[in-house]
Amino acid sequence: MAQQKVPALKGLKVLEWGIAQFAPAATRCLSDFGAQVIKIESTETPDVLRQLQPQVKGLPPLDNAPGFTHFNTGKMSLTLDLSQPRGVDIFKRLAVWADIVVQNQRPGAMEKLGLGYEDLKKLKPDIIMVNGSVAGQEGPGKKVRGWGFHTSAISGVTFLTGYPGKEPLFPGWNVPADVLGSLFLTIACLAALRYKARTGKGQCIDATQLEPMVHILGASLLDLTANGRPQERIGNRHPYASPHGAFRCKGDDQWCTIAVFSDEEWRAFCEVLGNPAWTREAAFATLESRKKNEDELEKKVEEWTLNYPPQEVMDRLQSKGVPAGKVQRINEIMTIDPQVKQRGVYREVNHPLIGRFLAPAWPFILSETPCEIRHGPLIGQDNNRIITEILGMSDAELVELVNSKVLS
Repeated sequence: MAQQKVPALKGLKVLEWGIAQFAPAATRCLSDFGAQVIKIESTETPDVLRQLQPQVKGLPPLDNAPGFTHFNTGKMSLTLDLSQPRGVDIFKRLAVWADIVVQNQRPGAMEKLGLGYEDLKKLKPDIIMVNGSVAGQEGPGKKVRGWGFHTSAISGVTFLTGYPGKEPLFPGWNVPADVLGSLFLTIACLAALRYKARTGKGQCIDATQLEPMVHILGASLLDLTANGRPQERIGNRHPYASPHGAFRCKGDDQWCTIAVFSDEEWRAFCEVLGNPAWTREAAFATLESRKKNEDELEKKVEEWTLNYPPQEVMDRLQSKGVPAGKVQRINEIMTIDPQVKQRGVYREVNHPLIGRFLAPAWPFILSETPCEIRHGPLIGQDNNRIITEILGMSDAELVELVNSKVLS
């Protein structure tokens, strides 16, 4: 019988007071790899994800939103009224239990409650505390509030997204600031844990959504620094490649992306097309000339791609070493793509109310300590267990906390 593998983060204890995606997605990563995560919630002011669409009709409010369980897999839920002194006291007792405290309330909120880093450090000197916010806990921008949509705008990324002469664009429901911010936050937690293992000391982490978005400006910042050239919106084009974009293919709204950077790739591209006469014209002989004649070049490329389905365009070009990729729809990624299926990018999870749904795994595979994806908690489902088992309080105290609505 094969020995069961021990999760990588088994034994790690995390206390989270997070909302939306930024902090919760980071602690979800810790949870999926074995950490015990207690999520502080409130029925009076629930996590926004419990209230957003999509929702499953016919289920109790606050427990009918797949989006919540998506970002809170495997956690425990404690409903706690932090406006009451007893609620604050319970939070402090849980902070002493925890290795890491993670929160992304507005800057200053924890300090007002007496739950800031300096307060918790007095109770547990080696505590690691993570404060997540849009722009940081200090500085002129610390009071900036908003969601990932606004953070993308502030960072400069939104300005660069779109077509020349058109308005800046945002990628639909996708929130890059939350995704990147949560991954950086997770890395910060692991780095602080490593430091604590070496020194026995904790620390305070100031994590933002803004700075990860500035990170992805990379090439644009380098171009500005080296050449004094501020980047403008360029759509799907690239300053150092041509053709570079998404080209319409055979079928209804079918597309394939193509990127040609080097002379070698251009020659291979022309070979795939059958070396038509136009590819030997001076207007397309070099990258510089192709960039000058890009409108005409893209028309000619699309005249070819329209003859084939996107998968065939991709396969033909890839076989000759030309970067190309079929533009897949969400249903194709989740149900058809063989690579996504083989790697288990999406895992089937069974929620006690919502039922079976697909949840994303993490974009890496640990050979000896793989992640385990479990459903997110029903609101307040672990109140009794946390109060009596983890904090060791009596049943009478539990009843009193319920009656006084400290457990809200």
